[in-house]
Amino acid sequence: MHPSIYMLEKELIEHKVVTRVPLFLLVVIVLMFVGALTNSGFQQSYSFQMEFNGYSTDIISGLSSTINSKIIYAVSLVSLILSSLYLPKTLRKERLEGSSMFWRSMPVSHGMTHAVKLAFGLLVIPLICSVLVLGATLMLWVLNLATDTQVAMLLSQSSLFDVVINWFSFLARMTLVAFALLPLAIIAMMVSQLVSSPILVMVITSYAVKWLSAYLFGFDGVGEFFNAIFSIPAMIFSPEPLIGFARAGIVNLVIYYVLGIAALTASLSLSQTNEVSFRGMFSRG
Repeated sequence: MHPSIYMLEKELIEHKVVTRVPLFLLVVIVLMFVGALTNSGFQQSYSFQMEFNGYSTDIISGLSSTINSKIIYAVSLVSLILSSLYLPKTLRKERLEGSSMFWRSMPVSHGMTHAVKLAFGLLVIPLICSVLVLGATLMLWVLNLATDTQVAMLLSQSSLFDVVINWFSFLARMTLVAFALLPLAIIAMMVSQLVSSPILVMVITSYAVKWLSAYLFGFDGVGEFFNAIFSIPAMIFSPEPLIGFARAGIVNLVIYYVLGIAALTASLSLSQTNEVSFRGMFSRG
């Protein structure tokens, strides 16, 4: 079996929060679903009269689509929160615990270590969270089969095919999010080897550079760059997922990914030394 599989298993074991939080939320969803089915007053409480006309199908389809979008958006927030908790501390955690020395003795390259951790934070965590999307939409479909209320029909999936399509839609959008956040994730991993609060340092630094460039030099390009880049992930959940990349522009995207490459080079250099400092970027222990 490829070493990366064992490394992914190790990440799952050491970072149980990425499985426990989705599992807890799934249990909550299941309990709500069971409560809705067993509550005798459910149908009466939520029943209403609706006059059907030629546009009723479009109305139902629109409401169902809105519910699906809200489910995907909510689960994506959970996934991003878990990723933001994992990525900035994973390399520093190994260094502080001394396990980084162990991996140096193994036939595993520093590049593979970074690749596995990025894949875990940007792809595996969303895949785990996708169970919530699949579970929620599947339960809405079952709810429609088990009840005859019109509200159940409005909140339901019309078929199992729609349930699977929503699941694949979530995975596809989160893959785009992973691509959009890749340079930022690499920068966070690099900074985490230098300071104990990488996210705070990155936020403060970005605002400082933005304000200094605007007020001292009268240059708004830095602020426009940050606005363009940081808006990409949110726009992926719009009806046009690629619009954020298009609006960012080629120049901003090139600068963004070049910064990611530079951060990866620095992070690889830091991971090869025992000295956690800026000087460690240019020396190997």
